[in-house]
Amino acid sequence: MIESGRGEATEEQLARLLESFRADLMRFAFWLSRDRSIAEDVVQETMLRAWRARNELRNTTAVRPWLLTIVRRENARLYERKRLPTVDLDDVIANQDVALAINDADPEIADLRRAILALPDEYREPIVLQVLGGFSTGEIAKELGLTVPAVLTRLFRARNKLRDMYGLGATSAEDAP
Repeated sequence: MIESGRGEATEEQLARLLESFRADLMRFAFWLSRDRSIAEDVVQETMLRAWRARNELRNTTAVRPWLLTIVRRENARLYERKRLPTVDLDDVIANQDVALAINDADPEIADLRRAILALPDEYREPIVLQVLGGFSTGEIAKELGLTVPAVLTRLFRARNKLRDMYGLGATSAEDAP
């Protein structure tokens, strides 16, 4: 069971802890799946898997990355089992699909969300993990099974693609950190 600073957590404490991450998990699952109902299914399955594997978790500080890993794997499992119907993202963006804006009153935020969703998965995943999830490049590399330089390259390219979408021009490789 989970060890906290005062010994083992009760199942009720664990349930509250897992529930406290639900909003973060939903945001991440939505960014991965681009569909609210799929994201809800992924988060529900994540919570179920986390509860079943609760004895494997040894430290409460590891809960958030552990849960985000489960979300990512559950999303991948969903696509391995079933190929969902797809829609052309350009059509969705052209129609100003409200699901992409997620109640953001600020049109600039809605535009940025649409731009991030338009990125290819190989660039969208690392930037979402970094910006939304707060992961370091090392953590992203471990999560995605990449090297740190590969993650840095993908983040660099993702930012450049976003700059291009906004007409700001890409940064040259010489300007890269």
